Amino acid sequence: MDAEVLENCYAITAVVAQFDVTAETLVRYERAGLLRPHLVNDVRFYSAADVERLSTIRRLTDICGLNLAGVDVVLRLLEEIKTLQRQLD
Repeated sequence: MDAEVLENCYAITAVVAQFDVTAETLVRYERAGLLRPHLVNDVRFYSAADVERLSTIRRLTDICGLNLAGVDVVLRLLEEIKTLQRQLD
């Protein structure tokens, strides 16, 4: 992976500390298809977009009480809204 790309990424340990979650939780989100970190030598790196998406996932699970299937639906709808907005612009 390009060093410039990794410069703008966060290691899993930093993300775990920032969001007060376990690494296992992040891997569970990854397995559910909610996050797609970059893997370098079996170390997960998260982009700023991944961190923003994780923030949304946490709000949906913690505040709204959604399960991961519900989070997936909401994230897909949000992406569809963004696509439609870009088409209108």
